[in-house]
Amino acid sequence: MPEIGLAAANLKIKHDKGENLARFLELIEEAASKRVDILVLPEVGLQGYADFAFSQGTQEQADQKQYYLREAEPIPGPSTETIRLAAKKHGMYVQMGMAESTLHGNAIFNSTALIGPEGVVSVYRKMHNPFEWPYFNPGEDTPVAEVPIGNLASVICYDFCFPELMRVYALKGAEAILVSTAWPMTGHQRDDDFSGWAMDLAAQSNAFFNQVWVVISNHCEKRAYSQKLDYYGGSQIVDPRGKVVAYLGDEEGLAVHRADLQHEITQTRTLSFWGNNLLQDRRPEHYGVLVDESYRHPGSSPRWAQHDAPRPNVAGADGEPSAHKRVARASG
Repeated sequence: MPEIGLAAANLKIKHDKGENLARFLELIEEAASKRVDILVLPEVGLQGYADFAFSQGTQEQADQKQYYLREAEPIPGPSTETIRLAAKKHGMYVQMGMAESTLHGNAIFNSTALIGPEGVVSVYRKMHNPFEWPYFNPGEDTPVAEVPIGNLASVICYDFCFPELMRVYALKGAEAILVSTAWPMTGHQRDDDFSGWAMDLAAQSNAFFNQVWVVISNHCEKRAYSQKLDYYGGSQIVDPRGKVVAYLGDEEGLAVHRADLQHEITQTRTLSFWGNNLLQDRRPEHYGVLVDESYRHPGSSPRWAQHDAPRPNVAGADGEPSAHKRVARASG
């Protein structure tokens, strides 16, 4: 495959859909001038992310819920169509983070829409979001979009902390994982903020362990919302070896890198790290505990415990150990 251009936007997002959409269109033009083929935009970048400082039942919370009810859109919808026209002009794929309206506006998801010249090719809804209630519902699906320039998967922010999800995508054939995020810091000093630095750690480790590309787009506002949060920025591109190849700190702009995605993945899985293919060398028969759900049901025994339990000593009709036991004993 030929080289393609990857870009991650580092952006200051507002609670103003019109302004954000106009900024996206400007970035698409800028990305096109840099020969970008895949552009990733931040989490809920279209409408702006939520302020979680408001208590249940307060007027402030009600106002914010009403904002999302009013500004959320279906996918496809007016804003995805605007992005499609710009994407078609430049032959580009754009991942846009947005509040997605469903169920006649009664259920809203924190979603990404992957939009190409042909329209919306994939929709992902944030899966791990217990703290986003009552604004956003959790998603369920893990789509991989097969488009001419590669196999693309999406995650949103906190999803990135769950390596099981990244591995699912790698096993489904994803070559690049596109991450739209609103990743904040705990404090205001970027150089020593662990909560922010954790995003860099997750980016490199997920890329390395799955030997795939990772492209992360984050907010970079300062003193945002009522909590005066500082977003980490750090929009970046990480290659399949876990090496950061493009990075922005606090400044707005685009982190851009060109590469042959498939070639670099092949090199990583056959030459780098002593030629170890980390998908080939898995032992999934030993990983059942990762998907065991018995803890959700009182009185249930974990499937892994049942699997690992000692086998009963089955005796023959004469009271002696059965044939397979005798063979095992004779063989020492």
